[in-house]
Amino acid sequence: MPKRTFISVETTQEIKEALKRKASMEGKTVTDVISSMVNEYLNSPEKEAQATNVISLEQKVQEMQQTLEKHSQIINQYQQCLGELSA
Repeated sequence: MPKRTFISVETTQEIKEALKRKASMEGKTVTDVISSMVNEYLNSPEKEAQATNVISLEQKVQEMQQTLEKHSQIINQYQQCLGELSA
């Protein structure tokens, strides 16, 4: 088993007491609760990766909008040509 160490957390007396009561009602210690929260945090997907995905999607949307705009301009040019030919 890895060597254990301590982390201090500053909070109010009310929060400390409420945490102890709730943990006790659930048959847990404060250490159990906090350790579980830390492990969950460490094992969750990284926000940076999510942010990178959002940026990548935004770039793709911009590229698609530019392509759509170019195609719209081409369609307008064809419509003008067709209008001139039919006139």
